[in-house]
Amino acid sequence: MNEELVIRNGMVIDGTGAPSRLADVRVVEGVITELGRNLNVGSARTIDASGAYVAPGFIDSHTHLDPSMFWDPFCDPMPQHGVTTVVTGNCSLSLVPVRADTVEPVSDVFCFIEDMPTASFAEGIPWNWETFPDYRSSINGEGLAVHAVALLGHSVLRMYVMGEDSWERAATEEERARMARVLDESMAAGAFGFSTSRLDVDRHQRPVPSRLADMEELDSLLAVVGARGGRLVEFIPDLLGEHGLEDLEELARACGRRGVTSIWNGLAHSERQPEHSKSLMATVRRLRAEGIDVWPMMSPRTVDFRIGWQTSFVFLQFPKSWHRIPNADDDAERRRLLSDPTWRAAARHEWDTVTGQLFPTRSLDRVRLIEVARPELNRWLGQTFADLAHERGGHPSDVLADWVLENDLRPGVVVIGVANSDEGAVADLLVDPDTLISASDAGAHVQMMCAAGDTTLLLTRHVRDRGDLSVERAVHELTGKQAEVCGLRSRGLVREGLQADLTVFALDELTWKTDAFVDDLPGGASRLRRPPGGYRYTLADGVVTQDHGELTGALPGAVLDSQIA
Repeated sequence: MNEELVIRNGMVIDGTGAPSRLADVRVVEGVITELGRNLNVGSARTIDASGAYVAPGFIDSHTHLDPSMFWDPFCDPMPQHGVTTVVTGNCSLSLVPVRADTVEPVSDVFCFIEDMPTASFAEGIPWNWETFPDYRSSINGEGLAVHAVALLGHSVLRMYVMGEDSWERAATEEERARMARVLDESMAAGAFGFSTSRLDVDRHQRPVPSRLADMEELDSLLAVVGARGGRLVEFIPDLLGEHGLEDLEELARACGRRGVTSIWNGLAHSERQPEHSKSLMATVRRLRAEGIDVWPMMSPRTVDFRIGWQTSFVFLQFPKSWHRIPNADDDAERRRLLSDPTWRAAARHEWDTVTGQLFPTRSLDRVRLIEVARPELNRWLGQTFADLAHERGGHPSDVLADWVLENDLRPGVVVIGVANSDEGAVADLLVDPDTLISASDAGAHVQMMCAAGDTTLLLTRHVRDRGDLSVERAVHELTGKQAEVCGLRSRGLVREGLQADLTVFALDELTWKTDAFVDDLPGGASRLRRPPGGYRYTLADGVVTQDHGELTGALPGAVLDSQIA
């Protein structure tokens, strides 16, 4: 598979933040062997990088590509946006460890929280493993277009050890020991650590199993990670709760006591609460000043989403009314509820009284109508729900209920700018040295948004167009810095002796385009896909995975072994 090649005449950005320099890059058997001007080509294959940068392949440290890697080992469109390594198993959710009796509940909670079709899990995942070594062998059998840094999901680990009790209580001493043993065996076989959540619930409003863990249980798992070199823990603090900052600090300190590097998701700029992100960053800076290696993840993308009407957590704060609609058993139940006066009364009450929800009941101009079921409704395409509610009158909840019914229970509705809508404020967070530019969520919420392409948005909007970062600083943020945080010793830099994960691009050729639906999921479901970003080449282990936006069919990647990565 591997060959000798020379990437010629490019401006090499090495991933450290140092200035770019004109150089050729020689790759032999997947390893960078030489950097310099006018290297002897001989019989090697050549790639012309004239007028372009040659940089390390980008690392995305927050994805949910674990399921789709089985039906789409190319991880489309990640390579087309320069990505060569992704972190999976985030938010307390993974596909391992499982037994036959836990496959269904694992699938259900994963599909609900990450908005993925359950049919795709049933038809597209072989589930031919129980433990991490067998999982890794299964997914590596055919190869991948990217490398994966795999974490174990704490909720899934609890379900494996405790069964149904994992949803009800803290673990016993014996159960803690079993969880620690499974985690240790998994890390010995290549896992990098684990993830946990104190925020999420399942479709029935039950806290996910990781939320039932006490600090003794958490520490028993952190002790394993610490003993294995303090690799990586990803956590989701309950920032929506009354004591969000305290929760963040407690989790970070627990990791710090064991010498474990931690990354967490939930940092974004809110125009409604502009001081919130400042408070979060003040807490992070104080913790880091004490020597605690904790990193908040930050995406440059506005938080937009298309509402899925067959499963969704968008209306999570409307448990008695709207949350029941996308999560109903079937369309007959949806129609019954939407037409029921009692349900409508409950919906109006929650609409008026609930605060802090994802669906912006106080800013209906941020809800756009993008798809209708009948020609006579076409005039509403592109308009906002505020326009619709104003013309039709009555309570907005009733207007929405009527609109869903009018459109055969599948109206195209997109919520725009839930967070990160102020580009300047976003830039302030991105350039903060204590943040990790990541949190794409690629692979999740596939019918609400395409989360792939954050790398391209950073390079186009914040480097080329706004000048918030130099291209060298941006590449460092996406490569060398990520590799150091994630514990990757052989990737993330253009340096002799390291693996040849590389991307070749010219800033003026990059484009960040709107996503569009494609019908390629198992079970016949659709997903939103972002078009290629304009990169010339992406290479994983020295093999070209995409060439000018087209996947090559090569699968040189794998779930990495933490012992040698």
